[in-house]
Amino acid sequence: MADSSSMDVELTVVAARGPLSKISVLVVDDDEAAREVLSAVLTAEGATVETAATSAAAFEQVACVRPDVMLVDIAMPGVDGFTFVEHLRGRTPEEGGDIPVAALTGYISSHDRAHASRVGFQAYLTKPVDPGELVRTIKELASTRAPAAVAPCASTSSPS
Repeated sequence: MADSSSMDVELTVVAARGPLSKISVLVVDDDEAAREVLSAVLTAEGATVETAATSAAAFEQVACVRPDVMLVDIAMPGVDGFTFVEHLRGRTPEEGGDIPVAALTGYISSHDRAHASRVGFQAYLTKPVDPGELVRTIKELASTRAPAAVAPCASTSSPS
């Protein structure tokens, strides 16, 4: 069995039809059960879903995949969702800096919602998220982004 550090990035199978068909989503959440549930809901609605358990794994995915939309948990250990999105917004569009991102959080304060908007989240969803609201939000966010050319991972990585 693989150790947990090798399980940071996962791929989920694509559903052929649904309101989210042809939309790729990267779900970033440190909670495995949350990733599984969100992935199942989005895949059932036709999305191609990839998941990451950490911000570092998410940046690797962005470099390789360039999802149409990201769904990012705010309360993650290490680099939280706010900091992750701030760093993402510092990147060029070619590096994924323009990917629409929805915050996913258990926090429902107006302060957290305002902070999420300031750092670059375009939507704010609270847990437990209503599946219909989730699908509508992902579809709306995907419609705001022009398709990006995807460079192979090998050519986007730089030597350490």
